[in-house]
Amino acid sequence: MINVKVSVIIPIYNVEKYVGKCLDSVVNQTLKNIEIICVNDGSTDNSLRILEEYSQKDRRINIINKKNKGASWARKTGLNAAKGEFIAFVDSDDWVESDTFEKMYENAIQNNSDLVMLNFRFYDETKNEYSDWPDYNIAKYFDENVDFNNFVFDHNSIKIHLLNLSHTAWSKLYRSEFLSKYDDFYLEMAISLGEDVPFHVQVLLRANRISFCNYKLYNYRTSNLNSICNLSVNNEKIFDIFKAIDTVENILVENSKMDVFRYEFFTFIIVQSIQWFNECDMYLKNDFFNCMKKYFSKIDYDEDKIKCSSFYKNNYQNISNSYSYREFDLNNKILKLKTTIKNDVEINFKRDIESQKQDYEKKLEFKDRTINEIIYSKSWKVTKPLRYFGKIMRVLRDNNKIN
Repeated sequence: MINVKVSVIIPIYNVEKYVGKCLDSVVNQTLKNIEIICVNDGSTDNSLRILEEYSQKDRRINIINKKNKGASWARKTGLNAAKGEFIAFVDSDDWVESDTFEKMYENAIQNNSDLVMLNFRFYDETKNEYSDWPDYNIAKYFDENVDFNNFVFDHNSIKIHLLNLSHTAWSKLYRSEFLSKYDDFYLEMAISLGEDVPFHVQVLLRANRISFCNYKLYNYRTSNLNSICNLSVNNEKIFDIFKAIDTVENILVENSKMDVFRYEFFTFIIVQSIQWFNECDMYLKNDFFNCMKKYFSKIDYDEDKIKCSSFYKNNYQNISNSYSYREFDLNNKILKLKTTIKNDVEINFKRDIESQKQDYEKKLEFKDRTINEIIYSKSWKVTKPLRYFGKIMRVLRDNNKIN
């Protein structure tokens, strides 16, 4: 294919349920001068058959079959075969909007970008709901009047994104010439969790001209139970997150950036460790806890400089102050019990107050209704002269007592 503007690389492994939607979104792009490199990573379901059906209809599709080694290796395989001016990655259980690569390509050309970052949204098929990631808003770091079609920056302007937001290969468009300058990108890591992170950190550190395409162009499926992340929580692959942390540390040291990103790196350790600790299978908790303790011992904790939610900060403190997982688990249960009791007391107190209020209102309502019934009754009207005469007699009697 002559003059390929974008090479779209799709790693594929056992996604027969989703790959059709993914391919439909790519082959129907408004930007036609693209090649679609589908790397079949040893699929054992019908994924390959579906790929072959699509390739018969669209000559832009190139299928590469390989033994299963993971998404990073598949991306590297696709990258080696790519001929495009720019590179894009799409996960096979996700899909893109029809004008995604046209918008990103135009942004890259206009800004002469090494790297274009895009906006995206999440999709949960179990609820059929889309959602945004509130923290992922690159536009908020710049003046509200910025025209992102004519604006470039580097990693120093978006420090939090280097280590603590969207470590994904698919959220960017890469200039091929920029990637080809280096031969040490971490795209062939034999890990299941955090495999995108080292590559993400490297490209952000090295790109001199980064631009932002401020459209929600990518749809990330969160509900695929067979995704690598979801499957890894149930076995020892979950410990791969610590390999990713080690690799990121090496990258920062090698690039003399550790001092600049020290507390972002500490935040990265805390968030990633606790996130996967909470996800991992129960039989792995003890060993994972012990690994966390070792990594947490490296952290020079500063409440003001660690930028994460109170949830992660509280968990970090609880883990750091516990000598074992058993102690941590017990302290957590006690804390939850105290919180539950406190909440129950507050709920019961509010319920009692509300009940008393309702009882009082009922009594007032009954009193008012009884008074009205008496006032408007026939007997009340008939006896009115007698009540008046009785009132006069009482007054006369009281006056006689006084005299």
